[in-house]
Amino acid sequence: TIDPPPHVFGQFGSGEPRLIITHIVNYNFKSYAGKKVLGPFHKSFTAIIGPNGSGKSNVIDSMLFVFGYRANKIRSKKLSVLIHNSENHKDATSCTVEVHFEKIVDVDTCGYCTVPDSKFSVSRTARKDSTSQYFIGQRKVQFKEVAALLQNNGIDLNHNRFLILQGEVEQIAMMHPKSQTNHGDGMLEYLEDIIGSSRYKDAIEKLNKEIEVLDEERKDKLSRVKVVEKDKDQLEPVRNEAIAFLKKKNERNVLENKKTQFYVLFVFLLRNNLSKENESSREKVEEIRAKVAESEQELIEVREKKKEKAKSCAKAAKYRVVAALTEKRDEMRELEKQNVKVFEDRKHRKGKIKELTKKLERERKKIVDLEKLPEKHEEEISELTEERDELGNRKKEIDDSLKAAMHSLKQETQELQDQKEEQEKLLLGEVKYVNEAKQQLDIASVELGLFANKLTSAENAVERCREQLRAAVDAEKTAKRKLAELNAKGAKNLEKEVKLLEQELEKLSSDERRLESQLRESLSTLMEAKHSAQANRSRGKVISFLMQLKNTGKVKGIYGRLGDLGAIDARYDVAISSCCPALENVLVDSIETARACVEQLKRNDVGQATFIALDKMQKHDRSLREVPDTSLPRLVDLIQAKEPRFHVAFYHALRDTLVADDLAIATKVAYDRKRRWRVVTLQGELIDTAGTMSGGGNRVSKGRMGSNISTETTPAELNAMEEKKNNFEEKHQQVRERRAQCEQELGEKREELRNTASQTKLLEHDARAQQALVAELKQRMPQLERELHEAQPDPVQHKALQDKVKKLTKAYEAASRKTDEIEKKKSELNSEISRIQDAKLKPLRDKLEDAKTRIDEMSKKITKLKVAVTTAKSLPILNLLFNPTHTIDCIDFCTTGKTQVFGPILDIIHLHVLLPICCSTHWKEFSTVYLILGIHISYPTISLPIPTYNQSYTYHRSIDYFRWPNTGHYTSTCHVNPVIPQKPLEITDAELNENVEAVERLEEEWKKLEVDGAAVLEVGRMVQLLVLQALGEAEEESGRLGDALQEQQEELKKLEKSEMALAEAHKRMKQNQEVLCADSNSRGEKIEHLREKVSWGVRPPKKSWKTIRHLSGGEKTLSSLALVFALHYYRPTPLYVMDEIDAALDFKNVTIIAHYIKKRTRNAQFIIISLRNNMFEIADRLVGIYKTDNCTKSATIEPILNASRGKC
Repeated sequence: TIDPPPHVFGQFGSGEPRLIITHIVNYNFKSYAGKKVLGPFHKSFTAIIGPNGSGKSNVIDSMLFVFGYRANKIRSKKLSVLIHNSENHKDATSCTVEVHFEKIVDVDTCGYCTVPDSKFSVSRTARKDSTSQYFIGQRKVQFKEVAALLQNNGIDLNHNRFLILQGEVEQIAMMHPKSQTNHGDGMLEYLEDIIGSSRYKDAIEKLNKEIEVLDEERKDKLSRVKVVEKDKDQLEPVRNEAIAFLKKKNERNVLENKKTQFYVLFVFLLRNNLSKENESSREKVEEIRAKVAESEQELIEVREKKKEKAKSCAKAAKYRVVAALTEKRDEMRELEKQNVKVFEDRKHRKGKIKELTKKLERERKKIVDLEKLPEKHEEEISELTEERDELGNRKKEIDDSLKAAMHSLKQETQELQDQKEEQEKLLLGEVKYVNEAKQQLDIASVELGLFANKLTSAENAVERCREQLRAAVDAEKTAKRKLAELNAKGAKNLEKEVKLLEQELEKLSSDERRLESQLRESLSTLMEAKHSAQANRSRGKVISFLMQLKNTGKVKGIYGRLGDLGAIDARYDVAISSCCPALENVLVDSIETARACVEQLKRNDVGQATFIALDKMQKHDRSLREVPDTSLPRLVDLIQAKEPRFHVAFYHALRDTLVADDLAIATKVAYDRKRRWRVVTLQGELIDTAGTMSGGGNRVSKGRMGSNISTETTPAELNAMEEKKNNFEEKHQQVRERRAQCEQELGEKREELRNTASQTKLLEHDARAQQALVAELKQRMPQLERELHEAQPDPVQHKALQDKVKKLTKAYEAASRKTDEIEKKKSELNSEISRIQDAKLKPLRDKLEDAKTRIDEMSKKITKLKVAVTTAKSLPILNLLFNPTHTIDCIDFCTTGKTQVFGPILDIIHLHVLLPICCSTHWKEFSTVYLILGIHISYPTISLPIPTYNQSYTYHRSIDYFRWPNTGHYTSTCHVNPVIPQKPLEITDAELNENVEAVERLEEEWKKLEVDGAAVLEVGRMVQLLVLQALGEAEEESGRLGDALQEQQEELKKLEKSEMALAEAHKRMKQNQEVLCADSNSRGEKIEHLREKVSWGVRPPKKSWKTIRHLSGGEKTLSSLALVFALHYYRPTPLYVMDEIDAALDFKNVTIIAHYIKKRTRNAQFIIISLRNNMFEIADRLVGIYKTDNCTKSATIEPILNASRGKC
């Protein structure tokens, strides 16, 4: 099994949550007395500053304490030492550190959002007895839970990439390319642990061992397969011959089947015809018997007449009998001839059976020989095994002799070996001198190159300055030309067009709002008119008729239905509908108008209506104005009449009816002692002045008066309203379209104006910049020319350097020649030692190789003989031969009882069924028999559902026997797969004859192949089975080996990912190196990954390539930080804590590191302890650490806020 891959917290992209430390709470920890809160820390860059000895590093120690580090890693001997102890605080018994975390999502450079329910804290408490406890929140836990929680959130406690302590930056650079011990860490192990490829080592070693074992097994199986394949190839021609034999036999069986089915069909039809004739004959017999019974009486009557005529009829009857007997005798003779022919054919078949019996005896003898073959081969196998064992013993003796010879040879060549070692020592000394000479030569060459490079650099600087000056002049002219073109287009005209469009847009918006209001008003009026017209149409034919009289002017003075002439709140709809049925009456101006309406209703036979004459209602005017002194309102006062004069009509219908909320209030008021009142409830329950109560229940009256006064609108008015509404819609749509068009034009003009202004500013700025650059380059040119003049080399010094290089070159060549001479002597000694070894060891090695070869040949012969023995034992020859007894029984069965020609009709049917099947090759002879019997055979095209091939005879898959239908007889045959159509048979006479001829032709070909084809086929089949069995075993082993190889390939693919990870880390480190160190470069050197080592090469500015371990202090720090930041890109860590990483850097490099952290790593939280002002001055937040009374305190400062206050 392989450990799971390391957890990747995330790539901290935009919008992805990441973990930060919000603050740290210390309780009596080291120099912190009591409760001290450090922070809050900024989400990106927090700097911790303070004087030496104030307790800055204790901030990191507090984190290490919580993250499970031992006391010695926190600069203490034991945990109890971590408890604060000062003059004013001596009674502390424990210390606790709480680190508070939360997940955030970055919003912008400064802001962020906290992920809900993501806050948590991890704490650790140490006591005087040096014991400690861990807590997550307030829950006590084991350290492994703390480690798992932090690991799941991206804080890797195994490799501690997030933590770089004081002086540890250089330790990364000082790592060896590979660990010097099995349990140490080198650069290779450091990178593999981070990438996650170290977990594959054990699995790869295990797989390699398994592959070696499987490879040996595969070779053994492969040798066996090759032996069996040779045997298979030898039997291939015999197999092909047997297959050809079976194909011919299969074709014969197909044609035989067709012919047999035809015979079955023929007999089936003949049987049906005979059955029908038999039935008709029986019916005739019955009729004749009846006639005979009837004729008996007549026979008695004519008996006397018959006696008289008997003498004359006797002679005629005798003549007819003699003629019939003669005819039957002729038929009998013909059938006897045919019977003799059948017996002759039977005799011929018995002779063939004898011949097959002899063949059987011969095959049995072959079986006996094959049975003896395994014993013979086993004896040969035993002899070969003994010979192989003897060769094995001999091989062992040769091995021992070879070892002894090698031991003695070592003593003989000891003197030469000593001379060789002496030459090697001399060579080592000379190589040292050669290397020193080479080093001095390289240094002198570099000095000579630097001496000449100064002039070249000065010339290049002058040429670059001239090129830049020409380019700056051209760029300035181009910017001025484009600026002039923009000014020609006119930005002021665009501003005027924008103002005009804004004014037009404002006017259109106002018009749109006005038209929208008018449209809503007209639409509301139209909908009310339509609703009123619809309500009028649904009131009934009487009211509709009366309103038509009013609209046409036939009857004047009709006001309308009383309920439509007023309105009441919907709350009182049920109450007024229940207590005032008079709302259905029609209000008219006078009695005459009412009479005219009644006359029209009668004349047109429309119906009846009740009318209220308004002129007669004036008597209620006084009662209407007098308001009763009650606590309940009158319904008539709640009605809003269409016209005030209609109020008296409503009073006439309602009188002083009061309305109450419920029945209890209504009862109390209705039965008042002073006066009885007519009261109705909101639910429609009515109490009359007489004391009767009515209304209520599940069904109540409502809808007799609406909440709005209905108005009568004519169709012409409706059409006018519709047209007015359409006009408003059209105008409103036009204004909206123009407004959208205007907005689009305004947006385009504004965008064009912004682009013009932006391009103008950009071109102006570019022109000024190029102008300033031209002036600057013109000022620099004289200085560069002076430097070029000063850079002319000193001829004397140049000549001295050239002489020095020549002298060192000669010294290097002399040392190299001496080294070559020593190498030559060493090679001669090696040749002499090899010659002596070949003279004594070669014969023994040849004998050993010959013994191994003979042992392999013996093993192959033994394997081949074992295969032959297995093949001989597996041959089921006896099941391949025909059983002659079955054939004899079949013939006996077919020919028994057929000599009596004039037997029952069933015998004739058996003759038609069985004889053609058993003697299918004699179809022509049996056709003659049919003619003799007087049966005329015709073959029309037939299509009937008859018994199919599978019902006529059956192939058994497990036992290869051929069975005749309706018998217990079997005939042995070879197993084939016939393809017979399972459909109704359609055969004509011509087709039948063709089938018969084809059967005869195939039988002739089959007889030629029938010698021993079945036995040969079975031999080939068994050999093929053995080959397939051996091949299957080999393929199974090969499959196992393939699976193992596939697993290894998958692991190699994973290792390729680690290679890609190293490449990505190298790419990022190279980029970081170029940023952190100007003109610097780096490269990763990998030699046999997972076997050798990984080292980083760095080329500092103006220096040669060096390994990272051999750099100076500041260069090591920069290169190590570049590697840390490169690994951050590959596997991000949410936070980094660094302690004075800038201690070995100068002002410039500290500034570069600080700006890099500030700008490039905003997807992580950096907490850095620093004393360098150019580092902490650009931090987002400062945490100041200071100490008073031997107690450390902290203060948090926001540099941006303080800077803004200072400006104010």
